[in-house]
Amino acid sequence: MTCFVTVGTTLFEDLINEVLSDQCLTELRKLGIHKLKIQIGHGNFNDAVKQKFFNNTQLDEGNSKHDDIEIEYFRFLPNLNDNMKEAMIIIGHAGAGTCLEVLRLNKPFIVVINEKLMDNHQAELAMKLSEGLHLLHCTPTSLSSTISNPCLFALIPFEPISQKRVATFIDQRMGIVRN
Repeated sequence: MTCFVTVGTTLFEDLINEVLSDQCLTELRKLGIHKLKIQIGHGNFNDAVKQKFFNNTQLDEGNSKHDDIEIEYFRFLPNLNDNMKEAMIIIGHAGAGTCLEVLRLNKPFIVVINEKLMDNHQAELAMKLSEGLHLLHCTPTSLSSTISNPCLFALIPFEPISQKRVATFIDQRMGIVRN
């Protein structure tokens, strides 16, 4: 089974390094994960990760194996949807586009909040979706404990709001009356 990690176009080195920590790999292994695909965006692995997994080098894409987990990384792809569809679990940043794309797939989803962003509206979105039990959210330092949270596999599917209801609401607010 596969776990897919995405940072989108953002720089989120804390996430790409933390997911390769011994604690996170142990928790992923307990869930039956044997393949870890990481979309790293503009980020770079820290020296310890490069040394442990990638022979002190980092290219735009690469792979490694650690114990029984295959690790593959890449910077960007035109479309991440195929990677998301094949994954059993998705771990990602809190961007609205990523959140909505994953929620439509009804996959176990962990949103990792980038605490280094100023005016972090992404954290607000993640917390609101977490309140509805549609996903779990954490920070990089609490990722391993969130992976082991049994609620990950009991999330409530996200039901998008009907476009007609939104249009009717806006019309009413604007004073437009339709028959």
